[in-house]
Amino acid sequence: MRHDFFKRQQGVVLLIALIVLVAMTLAGIALVRSVDTGNLAAGNLAFRQGASLAADDGIEAGITWLSGQQGGGNSLKDDQAGNGYYATSQDALDVTNKTITSAAVDWDHNSCKDLDVTNCIQPSASVEVKDDGVVLYTYSYIIHRLCSKPLGYNDKDNSCVTYQGSDDKSPSRDAPQAGDTRFAGEPVPYYRITTRVLGPRNTTSFVQAVVHY
Repeated sequence: MRHDFFKRQQGVVLLIALIVLVAMTLAGIALVRSVDTGNLAAGNLAFRQGASLAADDGIEAGITWLSGQQGGGNSLKDDQAGNGYYATSQDALDVTNKTITSAAVDWDHNSCKDLDVTNCIQPSASVEVKDDGVVLYTYSYIIHRLCSKPLGYNDKDNSCVTYQGSDDKSPSRDAPQAGDTRFAGEPVPYYRITTRVLGPRNTTSFVQAVVHY
């Protein structure tokens, strides 16, 4: 009788040990998954931070290029595809290439070979962002003048989104009034700069800025 009692005790102990083992295994799996998720989140955050910095460089490069054009806004009435510049807004174009119709941006600089399009739009040349000689990110940009036609932005047949700043050159000492023409500068067009950043594991990020100069 005592022998049977001990056997039953051993069976209960074994069952409890198995339950504890299963619980520990599940806890270990959950911990590994938690660590993996944490690493993934940290990696994504680090990428986003790095991509944002690279995208800022791309936007600044686009602004620098615009500022370097001689003759002001009307010198940019024609496309300069080799520099990633287009004189119209191309509103139907999805610059992310997620929705492709007849046109796409050649971000990979391969003549849009993987895209079934008739109009392959060129961005600027790619720029590499390195750390200790290792390429971390690459970026390129495309600039659109927010106009309907490749004409001068002040052409009567063109329609542009423009900015009108102050240009007070009047010697008058009268107090300024609302709508005073002394403070109405010449309108200038807006430009939309889109930067694409390619990062680790083929991850991509797009940033846009609308500027005038």
